[in-house]
Amino acid sequence: MSDSPFGSAARYQPAEYFDLAGSRVARRFGDVADEYALLRESAGLVDRGDRAILRVTGADRATWLHNMVTNAVRTLDPGSGVYAFACDAKGRVQFDVNILMLTDAILLDLDRAVLDRALAHLNRFLIMEAAELFDERDRWARIGCGGAGVAAVATALEMSHFPAMPDLAHFEVEGGARVVKTDFTGAPAFELIVPVENAATWWDRLHSLGARPVGYAAMDVMRIEAAVPWLGRDIDDTTLPAETGQVERGISYHKGCYLGQEIIERMRAYGSLARSLVKVRIVDGEGIVTPTPIFHGETDAGRLTSLVKHPVDAGWIGLGYLRTKVKTREGLAVGQPPRELVVI
Repeated sequence: MSDSPFGSAARYQPAEYFDLAGSRVARRFGDVADEYALLRESAGLVDRGDRAILRVTGADRATWLHNMVTNAVRTLDPGSGVYAFACDAKGRVQFDVNILMLTDAILLDLDRAVLDRALAHLNRFLIMEAAELFDERDRWARIGCGGAGVAAVATALEMSHFPAMPDLAHFEVEGGARVVKTDFTGAPAFELIVPVENAATWWDRLHSLGARPVGYAAMDVMRIEAAVPWLGRDIDDTTLPAETGQVERGISYHKGCYLGQEIIERMRAYGSLARSLVKVRIVDGEGIVTPTPIFHGETDAGRLTSLVKHPVDAGWIGLGYLRTKVKTREGLAVGQPPRELVVI
């Protein structure tokens, strides 16, 4: 397990670490309820050790990648980006990715845990094209800054145009760092992709501008509230893109052919969605380990994929998939002994 690149920062003193895809990440810095409040009311500073970067170069990079993912790539201008899924021939998700267009390359921002699998998947379909993939997981560190007060931090960084930026718009700042507007918490946010040797300096700088450290646990609560599915928790290789609730931002139905497109288009044309992502609440989720089945009586009604105890409100919240054939959302249960699950 590698140490966090922010470990030497004066303002990085987590109360609890955990191993995330081989990286040492802060679960919390103090009380999770206080950190949740920071994201709701102010600006939280998050160690995004869960993310990594692949760089794509070569004259055919945009055309080749366009044919590999569910969203349009060829039409992106430098400084813009899109969210997309990479699927297999059966339309099943292999990984999801933020695609950032540069002048001379494309950055693929994806979950660190799936990086090796993503490289293998993409290289399998890189045959005669003039394109090349570079693993840059050890070159960059990632800082997330999100919450209701993030605009003030952005303004202090001379990014007054931040509120008007579209999602995944990005630009380079001093020292080779890159600012990306993103909704990783479900609230207004940006991320800094910074050279790993400058990570601690950037962390302390953002802290000096009013952002305060927030651990992975509070971020997890926020993204569940916003119904943002995470790879490895809510998205795996049995998932179809349309099931995730991310169609509007993750799929273009007008871009032409790509790997898995036939299945995805057929689902759209015939409305044949077998299940869909839902947000749920459970009064007592203690002892429930996800993923776990959701039942309606004796019927398998779906699967609970994420569950956390809410740090402020009573009860537990989560995400899961509910089968379309289940005509009522009343009487759902999960766990043994069965506990009522309410779709919210």
